[in-house]
Amino acid sequence: MSQADRVVVCYEAGCFGYEPARRMKEMGVEALVIAPQNWDEQGKRQVNDKTDAQVMCHRLSDYLSGHQRALSIVRIPTREEEARRSQGRQREQLRGQIRRMQAMGRSLLLARSMPVKGPWWKGALWDQIRQQMPEWAVAQLTVWKGLIEVTEQEARKIEAELKAAAGKGLVFGEGQLTHELLWRELMDPQRFSNARKVANYFGLCPSESTSDKRCLGSITKHGNPRLRQLMIEMAWRISMMQPEYRAVKKFAPVLENKKASSASRKKAIVALARHLAVDLWRIATGRVKAEELGLRLTNQ
Repeated sequence: MSQADRVVVCYEAGCFGYEPARRMKEMGVEALVIAPQNWDEQGKRQVNDKTDAQVMCHRLSDYLSGHQRALSIVRIPTREEEARRSQGRQREQLRGQIRRMQAMGRSLLLARSMPVKGPWWKGALWDQIRQQMPEWAVAQLTVWKGLIEVTEQEARKIEAELKAAAGKGLVFGEGQLTHELLWRELMDPQRFSNARKVANYFGLCPSESTSDKRCLGSITKHGNPRLRQLMIEMAWRISMMQPEYRAVKKFAPVLENKKASSASRKKAIVALARHLAVDLWRIATGRVKAEELGLRLTNQ
């Protein structure tokens, strides 16, 4: 370090997280975390660490020379932001484990000619299973039952903490849990300089194939999948609870049309989610007031 005026390094976001970049910055190194991608630009199907490093170094040189699109830079959150976000992600992981254990129990029951729906480890259904299944199957299901109950308890504890953190502030009907998960995942709305970057980060921008004629396709899904899922969920709620919201009015003819196809309704709700994501960013950054958009604040 003492022999160089400037040292810049980059590495792909992945299993090592952001801690290496933080430590290098503390040492005076300019550390850039970049979005992972396929570095086999010529499609030779010859990918290894050496060739990847060469391409990344060329891209880094272009980026430092002023070509801003040479690399896709990932924002490095603070340790506090990462800790807050991690709690929401742990809740998601616990819920995922519960769904997997539920499925394994249903699979075992189905193999014994007993298809079930709903929480098979509870109440009368569990009593029925104990009576009809052989002892070895009940023993295995009891293991899954115990793990599901413990995991469910931990997930509910985290959800209660998240709801308490959201408090009783003014929200738009999305619910305290969704509200808190959204802002913990988004972290700092000021990080985006324009609406297009917001939609891109949510992965809600349409794909495009344009030569002589502009052709727009399905959404890119490029960005944060957790935010996209939360925003779609929130869009459905907002469509029912905020009828005066201008984006809801725009897509209401499709969403409220019972004869509309499932595909058209899905397209409409995705478009509503894109509008909502941008509008929430505009509200959070002081560019517009909620009332101007027709959003009624509700105290939950």
